[in-house]
Amino acid sequence: MRTVSLPWDLGLVTPLDASEACDWILGAAEDLSRPRILSNLNLHALHLSLEDGPVHTLTSRSDVTLVDGWPILLLAKMASPKFGWPTTRERIGSTDWLSELMRRDPEIAVVAVGGTPETATRMTSYVNDRTSNMQWQHFDGFSFAPAAEASSETGIRDMVSRADVVLVGLGMPTQEQWILDHLALMKGGAVVANVGGCFDYFAGTQRLAPRWMGRFGLEWLYRLAHSPRRLAKRYLIEPFLLLSRLARRGQRPHA
Repeated sequence: MRTVSLPWDLGLVTPLDASEACDWILGAAEDLSRPRILSNLNLHALHLSLEDGPVHTLTSRSDVTLVDGWPILLLAKMASPKFGWPTTRERIGSTDWLSELMRRDPEIAVVAVGGTPETATRMTSYVNDRTSNMQWQHFDGFSFAPAAEASSETGIRDMVSRADVVLVGLGMPTQEQWILDHLALMKGGAVVANVGGCFDYFAGTQRLAPRWMGRFGLEWLYRLAHSPRRLAKRYLIEPFLLLSRLARRGQRPHA
């Protein structure tokens, strides 16, 4: 896999399309002594990764960091202009590769953590209606209780320790801290990913932006229109804070 070093020392990304991301998830791990970390980088994550904290720690430890969002895609293209790469195919969110994973329906045990109890139940039903081999166990992000449709009453720690894939959607930076706190439970070779609010989109408790808006980099506008109070700071203020931080970094004398 090729990695791209973003400009201004903003970190590394591994541009993959949804199919390639699933190939990596389902492929054999080179190092069975530890779990593998799959993270995604969007503008909000980039902003948080520039300060000490769980997002910075998890991103720096990730085995694969996906390109999530047009700003990160443009930064990656700036870093590799000779190759005309990555393309929009490699700009993917968690819903993209998780949809592909469900389509493949591998014989793996997946533990999902996050969302309301309603989201956890509806997400479990969504997955079970579309797969026959994948074992899906969902714990909500509030009481960490198993979903109403769950087939097991085993505790979350035991399930995480047995899982082949662990998906954590608790919002940034809570989900990154949760992953760091529970990494030691996970078996070697397993994959853990921070997936934000993707469970809500599958469950129907949040609406996903139309695909054509994604092609034009307008998904943020759709989300802002539907959740203005929750997302106004992220989309209208954070980009300017990020630019200010980058400007200050550029003024620092080189060692």
